[in-house]
Order: sequence, then C-alpha cells, then structure tokens
Amino acid sequence: MKLKKRLMTMGFAALVGIGGLAGTAAQAKDKFVFAWPSAINSGVAPLTYAKTLGYWDAENIDLTIQVLTGSGVIVPQLLAGNIHGAYSSLETLVVARQPGKPNYPIIFPYNYLRNSIWEFAVLKDSPINELSDMKGATIGVLALTSGNIFMSRAMLESQGVASESVKFLGVGTGSAAFDALKSGQIGVLNLFDTAHVRAEQNGIPIRRVDPPKDYQGISSHGISVTEAFFEKNKDLVARFGRALTKGTLACNANLESCIRSYWEAYPAMKPRPDLEKETLQRETEVLQVRMKNLMAFNDNEAHEYGKFSEKDWSTLISALEAGKEITVTDIPFNKLYTNELVPAYNDFDVDKVVKQAQNH
Repeated sequence: MKLKKRLMTMGFAALVGIGGLAGTAAQAKDKFVFAWPSAINSGVAPLTYAKTLGYWDAENIDLTIQVLTGSGVIVPQLLAGNIHGAYSSLETLVVARQPGKPNYPIIFPYNYLRNSIWEFAVLKDSPINELSDMKGATIGVLALTSGNIFMSRAMLESQGVASESVKFLGVGTGSAAFDALKSGQIGVLNLFDTAHVRAEQNGIPIRRVDPPKDYQGISSHGISVTEAFFEKNKDLVARFGRALTKGTLACNANLESCIRSYWEAYPAMKPRPDLEKETLQRETEVLQVRMKNLMAFNDNEAHEYGKFSEKDWSTLISALEAGKEITVTDIPFNKLYTNELVPAYNDFDVDKVVKQAQNH
C-alpha cells in the first residue's frame, strides 16, 4: 500500500563510511554526509540495511556516516556545511531560540525517534514503584550535560517530587553505570533504552518505572538540517527521508538480516564465528527495543513516518521551562520543525518493502 497524505507545513572525530555506500552509477550520486552522535553501534543498522536493499541507490544518494559527539560539535559542522544532516536531540534548538542565545538557523524536517529513548530504571527489589517515590533519590544519568535531565525534572515535578529533593549524578553508561546501581550509589538509572537492555544482558535485575501518561509517546530525537540546506535541497531531503523510512521498516521486518548488514558495513563490529549466534541474539534483543521507539504509533494514528506532532514540542518546551532552562515559551513551531516533506517520506509501497526484507 502507498502512504500518501496531504499535510500542512508546520512550519566529525572519526569519519566512518558505510562500506561502499557510494556504489556505481551511470550518473553521479548526490552526496549526503550524516552525523551520528556516538560511537558506531547497531543503531545504525536501519541505514546499513537501506544500503543492502538498494534504497540509497534508488534515491541516487551517496551516504556517508560521520561520527560526531554532542551538539557543540554537530551544530558548527552543520552551519559550516561540512555535514548535511544529523541525528540530534531536540532540546538544543529550543534553547537556541531564547533571547540572547545563538538562534541557530537549523530546523527539524524528520521525526526520527517517535517515542523517547530515555527511561527510568531501578533494581527489581527497589522500593521505588512510581516517579512519586523518587523523592530524595540519587539518579544516575549519562552526564550532567545530558539534555534529558530537563525532561526528567519536569516529569518528577509533575508527580510532586521537587527538583531540589533529588540529585543527578553522571555515571556514563556500561559497567560503570551498572555498578553504581548495584552498589546503591544511585537508586535510579535514567539512561536510554538500549543501555538498559544491555544492563539486563549483563545480569542486572532491573525494571522500568513508567513516565507520567502526558510524557509518553513524545519524540526525543529527529533529523536536523540547516534552514538554507532545506530550502535549497528539499528534493534531496525528501529522498533521504524516504530511504531512511524504508530502511527502518525493512529492519523491523527482518532484524537478523538487518544486523548482519551492520556487520557487513562495519567488519570490526562482527563477532568471531564461535560467538556469532550468541552475539546475534543479544543484538537482536537490543535492536528490537530501539525499533519499538522508532515505530511508535498510537492505535488510531496514521503511520506517517517523519511526522512531528505539536505535542512533541509543546511538552518539551514546558519541560525546559520547568527546568529553568528557558524563559520564553511562545516559540513559533515553524521555527523548530516542518512536516512539509512527510508525504514524500511515505510515498512508497510498504508491503513491498516488508516482503523484500522478509525474503532477504
């Protein structure tokens, strides 16, 4: 079936290429340098699978993934034109729209993570069952500069837990964070979805504490580009978004094949033959959780990939205000995001993509 909707416009550091993404073509492909905000991991699998299944070639795109860490690096590279788009969290742009702030000429044309990847996790025997139980808790976060802290504070405040009654502690991720939780140094882990899955895989008995209902189903990351690039290259952005959407759907339809495409693109990440089966199982568990957040739709919601809702941004703005990070909240949404190209992102045969992946 085709997804076609008429939507109103609401309106680095290691260079890593996806092995042979440029390919061979009769005509030169349009280059698209895409910033990935962390070390390469299985999260890039939808992009590598899009290459494996020919989606980038079909859109005449020569994609390069470039590793960049943090908005302090990503934003200057976007503005300088060294990269064309980035997988970015949303907070930086809202803050940049405040009086006296840099007011970066950047916009989000694609909603990538439809459901926030950030979670609250506690040990299974913890007395904390709800956010309202976190008064006096020490909460472990990736770093004290992590943008999700503002949203976490807002959620806690909404449940009667004053910001000053909790302490946030930077614990990083991986074993250091897990040890902090096991030892009782922290009572709560406030990391992202796949980090918590890896904690469970490492034998840490955790459970998630659900966020308040009003904060569920809210985007945490999108694809950012400069306003000038968007205006001059709408067709390229549309083709990028369509290939990304197809790669996401295909990956979800065949996680094993999708992960193998990631290993093929990044051979250093491929396990030894004797560990392949075990590693594949673990990576499937991790990627499966991420896919749920990439493809989160309400039961009565049209499956329009790349589309933002006003709630994504209004909830974020309210959280940043509650966290005293911003004072001006009446920010025009068309200065933050656009849904103009959503019909183009979804203009393909979904069933054909799913069947192609399942048969791959």
